[in-house]
Amino acid sequence: MAKGMDLSIRKATKYYGSFKAVDSISLDVRKGEFLTILGPSGSGKTSLLKLIAGFEEVSSGAIYLNDQDITKKKPYERDIGMVFQNYALFPHMTVAENIAYPLTLRKVPKHEIRERVQRVLDMVHMEHLGSRYPKQLSGGQQQRVAIARAIVFNPPLLLLDEPLGALDKNLRERMQLEIKHIQEKIGITTISVTHDQEEALTMSDRICVMNHGRIEQVSSPEELYQLPCNRFVAEFIGEINLLGGEVTKRDRDSSVVRLLDDTSVVFYAHGTKPEQEKVFIALRPENIHLARESGEFENTLLVQVQEKIYLGESIKLKAKTAFDQEMTVRVPVANAAQLAIGQEILLGWSRADMITIPYEADAS
Repeated sequence: MAKGMDLSIRKATKYYGSFKAVDSISLDVRKGEFLTILGPSGSGKTSLLKLIAGFEEVSSGAIYLNDQDITKKKPYERDIGMVFQNYALFPHMTVAENIAYPLTLRKVPKHEIRERVQRVLDMVHMEHLGSRYPKQLSGGQQQRVAIARAIVFNPPLLLLDEPLGALDKNLRERMQLEIKHIQEKIGITTISVTHDQEEALTMSDRICVMNHGRIEQVSSPEELYQLPCNRFVAEFIGEINLLGGEVTKRDRDSSVVRLLDDTSVVFYAHGTKPEQEKVFIALRPENIHLARESGEFENTLLVQVQEKIYLGESIKLKAKTAFDQEMTVRVPVANAAQLAIGQEILLGWSRADMITIPYEADAS
């Protein structure tokens, strides 16, 4: 089956009139890698995918596939596999005929077409459904057919445009793993575009976060979640608490930040700013605990409960600090059952569970 190729984008820019949708982006995608381009609506992620596919021309810059310049090539000359959100299956063709279509266009011998179609049908677990028509299939089955059609001609690169957007939540979660397993099995270089953070974290080897046509950060899912580089990434990937403060002490092993109410918190010194620099400390809700007394954790903060939200396995607490900063905490149901709205509670966390990021007044 397909073997992936390296993709290199060099200072790619795309204008629509005077609007710059893609702003001088450079990005390398490694052979066999699953990379997700993640961002909000209008971030430029779909425009970038269209430049890679050849559906739009770059205004400036270049795109290379295995060191071959494909910048000026038409989409059909790039030989790239593509799966669209609406699957784009031919309703008058059977499943097998849909999958065979790219091979028929390439004038592959009929006996080889049959063999390759059956091979990918087996791979997507639809070996007995080749004679059905798209309208007879579920959404998940239609998506499998679209993937099979996109990989049957052994493309060097597979592009997925919001591939799970049309599915319900449970099916979407199942298909995330199925697509990842297929991609790993055939080793094809894959680029997926989505606005769904959970989808990106589940499926990707690396994630490229975009905003306003630019790349904010490219990292593994773990690094992106645990070490966001700025306020936009921190707030876009999952829930996070950002508390503004100022670095007041820094040594080899740890640093201290004074919060707005003069509470001081200590954290590991890596990546911290010089003394007197304004920063955000960043804390994920699941890393904050209810404390019985101030010495129970390295860092504690007094807050007032504003809201309790039952989530089944846990309770989400919305709280406010003395300096009017909102905080979100996730705690076990048993720990939060007796808490009342308006009650003051002590939150605690360790230095290992927080990082600092550059202070920005507004992430938008």
